[in-house]
Amino acid sequence: MTVRFPFAKMNGAGNDFILIDNRAENIQLGEEAIRFLCGRRRGIGADGLILLDPGGDVDFRMRYYNSDGREAEMCGNGARCVALFAGRLGLGHKADGETRLRFVARPGPMEATVRGGSVAVRMTDATGYEEKVSISVADREEIVHVINSGVPHAVAIETDISKLSNDAIVERGRAIRNHSRFSPGGANANFASVRPDGTVDIRTYERGVEAETLSCGTGAVATAVVVHRFGLSKSPVTLHTHGGESLVVSFTETKDGATDVVLDGPAAVNFEGSVDLHDMG
Repeated sequence: MTVRFPFAKMNGAGNDFILIDNRAENIQLGEEAIRFLCGRRRGIGADGLILLDPGGDVDFRMRYYNSDGREAEMCGNGARCVALFAGRLGLGHKADGETRLRFVARPGPMEATVRGGSVAVRMTDATGYEEKVSISVADREEIVHVINSGVPHAVAIETDISKLSNDAIVERGRAIRNHSRFSPGGANANFASVRPDGTVDIRTYERGVEAETLSCGTGAVATAVVVHRFGLSKSPVTLHTHGGESLVVSFTETKDGATDVVLDGPAAVNFEGSVDLHDMG
């Protein structure tokens, strides 16, 4: 049996995704199929896959899968990409050069504004903030700050992350991600340093991708809240990603995290096509 369907390959600040219009609800993908599609050698290649499902009383519903094939709670850059994708499908309300959309993801209801190649998403609250959590990994003690910005994140504030090698990011990130403190699901690991102007350099090792990605939207939110709480930067916080682009996070601090969270940055369509799946998933 052959299943053929169209897709769009998109990226949000370098974080890349496969987008599929599933409003007809005729596309069912198992873990094996998603891993195949996200594979960078034999598949399309992506950090994750997003299904745009019918939304009922909102414009659409977002279902997000990491490249390991497993459904995840949330993806900030993925939310920005699916908003752009939905606008291109004619969804949402268009006025004054903007498209406004309402949609639902696993953490709850969300809103997005698309302005050309820039997409801002109002995220769910960041919660569960814990400061200066000490964990033992390999031969070192890591001090991280923990918060859930849609998915769990651990943030390590460094003096200068430009001095960290790619191998160091992966090794330390993997160790933090898999630490028993964050079991059973694990946490994304962020490494950040603050520039004199208050902007932030960030690199993220993502669970489910099991590698460093060029950017991470929920990681940017988590890191922005952490550096703000330490008085190192003020909302809105501009974060410079490993992919060379910037994300901007605005929010209002709360006792255990942040509310009124907005993630803003670039999103783009890389290419569009169709794909066959032969007896997979």
